[in-house]
Amino acid sequence: MKMKKILALLLAVLMVASFAACKTDTSEEPESSKPAESMDPLKEWPSIPAGTVLQFWHAMGGANGAALDLVVAKFNEENEFGITVEATFQGGYTDLHTKLVSALQGGDIPHIAQAYANNIMVYLDSDSIVQLDEYIFDPQVGIEDWEDIIQGYREENSNYPDGKFYSLPFNKSTEVLYYNETFFNANNLTVPTTWEELKDVSMEASEILGKPAFGYDSLSNLFITWTQQAGGQYTNNNGDVLFNSPEAREALQFFIDGVEGGYFRTAGEDNYCSGPFNDENLVMFIGSTSGSAYIGSDTFEWNAAMVPFGKVEKVIQQGSNMFMLKSDEVGQLATFEFMKFLMAPENTALWAMNSGYLPVRDSARELPEYVEFVESGVNPTKDIGTMYDGAWYIYDPVFKESYSIRMAVEKAVEEAATGLKTVDEAITDAAASIN
Repeated sequence: MKMKKILALLLAVLMVASFAACKTDTSEEPESSKPAESMDPLKEWPSIPAGTVLQFWHAMGGANGAALDLVVAKFNEENEFGITVEATFQGGYTDLHTKLVSALQGGDIPHIAQAYANNIMVYLDSDSIVQLDEYIFDPQVGIEDWEDIIQGYREENSNYPDGKFYSLPFNKSTEVLYYNETFFNANNLTVPTTWEELKDVSMEASEILGKPAFGYDSLSNLFITWTQQAGGQYTNNNGDVLFNSPEAREALQFFIDGVEGGYFRTAGEDNYCSGPFNDENLVMFIGSTSGSAYIGSDTFEWNAAMVPFGKVEKVIQQGSNMFMLKSDEVGQLATFEFMKFLMAPENTALWAMNSGYLPVRDSARELPEYVEFVESGVNPTKDIGTMYDGAWYIYDPVFKESYSIRMAVEKAVEEAATGLKTVDEAITDAAASIN
């Protein structure tokens, strides 16, 4: 975005955009995800000398790691500054987190790494994480076409307690409805778009199968998403429990009725629904777009659709973000140039076409090469994942105990689904365990 455009769009940043405020009117994004007003004179940025080397720690293995290597190699070849990024796979997210915590306690830290926002909250205690607002909204080095970055991703990354940016979107995914297209066509079934349609189709398909027809991969995502689709709330940045509500009970009861009725199921011992789905023991389930690599069978054709909605159109966004660690002024500016490169339309599209993730910009979805890739039908989730309105995206509010709350609601769903507790008892106990 050119300087004139930025100055024309400058708005005041709220200290914290509460989760409830995000829910009230999805047509307007919270002020915290928009540029902050600044009357400071133009900053004098240093020049970046050729030969600058950056360390990037990540958790992308397998095909995703190969895709990341492709994008990093493109940056190393194309960037005008002569910056070289050395990307190092540190194991899975847990391994990466452990290594980062250790490094922050006195080791050599990288210039940039990836992590979930909850982990970044932990790292903030070290005073080693760079607050990015002065980079993002600077008229000289800032991000062009800022509002082209999908709204939900901007909101998530300004969702820290002070309303500032400490991260930017990187490997993002969402949930879709996977379904056995061969089975649906053979039995004249229509892909459900609402909860009631999901119930009706699941009941009909279950009668044919003789077993539950629908599953949900993540029980915590089920609770968080369906509570908000029912018009309720989950938590806010203060860690307040907002899910001890009629809406949450309505949402969970809807799922439990399906489990008890024999037409819904959890992943259970299978851990993920992709296995039962591939074995034709399920004909549809809700799961992450990033899991599409595990879907496939020689005996049927599969497809994907948007998740069925309740009263409100809400869908969870997933995946981690990238953040900058403190170094010298040159190192930080060079790191920001790399962050901008990763989010540029052509590069986030390249990343999406070669990994299990989605573009982080609206314009990337419209690039001819990405449109052609989507239309090729190689992976239906790429098409569906870009159909959601960015304002529909929800995410976990960021505070240190948010992971514990997520585990508490997952336990509540498990207890209700296995009959250990009623829906009311499960939700009441989950809320009490946190308070």
